[in-house]
Amino acid sequence: MYIVKCDGVMLYHPDVDELRIFNAKMKFEANKSGGFDFTIYPSHPRFEFIYKLKSVIEVFQDSTLLFRGRILNDEQGFDNEKRIECEGDLGLLNDSIQRPYEYNGSITGFLTMLLSSHNAQVEAGKEFQLGTVTVTDPNDYITRSSINAEKTWKVFNDKLLNMLGGYVRIRRVDGVNYLDYLEDSTNQSLQALKLGENILDVTRKTSGDEIITALIPYGVKLKDEDGKETANRLSIESVNSGVDYVFDQTAVDAYGWVFDTKTWDDVTDANNLKTKAIAELNARLNLNVEVNIKAVDLSMVDAEIDEFRILEYVKIESTPHELDAFMLVTKLEVDILNATNNKMTVGMSYSSFTDEQIGLERDLDNLTQTIEIGKSETNNEIIDTIVSLESSIAQTDRDIRMNVSETYTTKGSLEEYKLEVSSQFTQTAESFTFDFNTLEQTITDLDGETSAEFANIRKFIQFLNGDIILGEVGNPLQLKIENDRIAFILNGTEVAYWSDSKFYITEAQILTSIRIGNYAFIPRTNGNLSFKWVG
Repeated sequence: MYIVKCDGVMLYHPDVDELRIFNAKMKFEANKSGGFDFTIYPSHPRFEFIYKLKSVIEVFQDSTLLFRGRILNDEQGFDNEKRIECEGDLGLLNDSIQRPYEYNGSITGFLTMLLSSHNAQVEAGKEFQLGTVTVTDPNDYITRSSINAEKTWKVFNDKLLNMLGGYVRIRRVDGVNYLDYLEDSTNQSLQALKLGENILDVTRKTSGDEIITALIPYGVKLKDEDGKETANRLSIESVNSGVDYVFDQTAVDAYGWVFDTKTWDDVTDANNLKTKAIAELNARLNLNVEVNIKAVDLSMVDAEIDEFRILEYVKIESTPHELDAFMLVTKLEVDILNATNNKMTVGMSYSSFTDEQIGLERDLDNLTQTIEIGKSETNNEIIDTIVSLESSIAQTDRDIRMNVSETYTTKGSLEEYKLEVSSQFTQTAESFTFDFNTLEQTITDLDGETSAEFANIRKFIQFLNGDIILGEVGNPLQLKIENDRIAFILNGTEVAYWSDSKFYITEAQILTSIRIGNYAFIPRTNGNLSFKWVG
């Protein structure tokens, strides 16, 4: 269910007839501010309380904030209705100016400089705090400068996005706007797009206008003997057999010679410049493919289904269109009144020569793109399994650490401990078999919290030559589980084990007397063992 608020007051609610708006659509696009447009009539009780550039419009899906922004334009129609156009909070970066500057340092430092200057010029409600930064530079050192005064958003777009790539994202937490600068998205939708289920239409556009086959790179401006900058720049002839460009012979054979140039103002080493040039050339050898999909967001009719979001990877399956891959949602249009009008644009690259989908080879951070499970399972079931396993792994980690500690310190009866160990492993057998054998490589490849949890577990569980070793790495006491026996290991030596329903002690210290039949065996302080008749 969608609701809309204006300055914190309810503007639209689907269950209240008086609070109705029309033609209400949200538009999201990667690295754009996004927008929300709607029509409101004079009969609406809040019609006179919507102020251009001042009012804050918020759109929620249930309790989740999807859009927040301000009113830019309104257009009055024949019936005095108003067509309202809003822009997202990212547009607030157009309200401040970055004066001429020179900067040398890290990406995070440059962003901090931009946001500090922005915040000093605007009201509290327009401020941004720096959030997560995952975009990197090989040297962790960039050089940026300008002799012109420019809007903050233009500087961000020109000096970061256009030069380093990545995505900007605004998060609002506890009333504060955080600006994230991400190398790639780490989010994946749990709802797939499938032909015959929720895909209504598919169009594909392939563009080759960005392809090049050779690149001439330039670095920092060179200085003369007096230390003054000249018009000449660093090139790669000295490290490239006297040639100032890099090229791809396969691409040249296919398309001919297509040159372009690129300048890196902060590169001062010729070898580093050549490395950057090769990477840039490889990136420009791909055909850009844009897939536009008209689809129904099933979450609007079933609250149990995950919603689509901008900058999420979505699994797309359409055999007639040769689509079976995860693609990033780069544009999203959501009609909050009619789900059948929703439109989605996803992007990916295809190899110029083999036409294979190289997007499948990308490292998606906390995502997995292919998971081998039974053929009868649907993709949604696979994703649900991943979510379930993440919870199971975390719980198993806690249980193992708690149970091992309790057993080693409080159990006085080895027979009771034997029964408890058997019961615990029977209860968690499916988790061990499925978590660690089927998905071990998948989880190892992931980053983020899941990978951290799994690494933490492996401190307590080891798999060696088909055996299971329980106990923290480095702990002198461990439990070894084999196919036909369970053994205690102390400082690398086996001291006791179960086999064939019998318990054996290979080395023991008796602290109290033991009674067998009519005899009592009593340990002495001198290390000897005596016995006596007790009747």
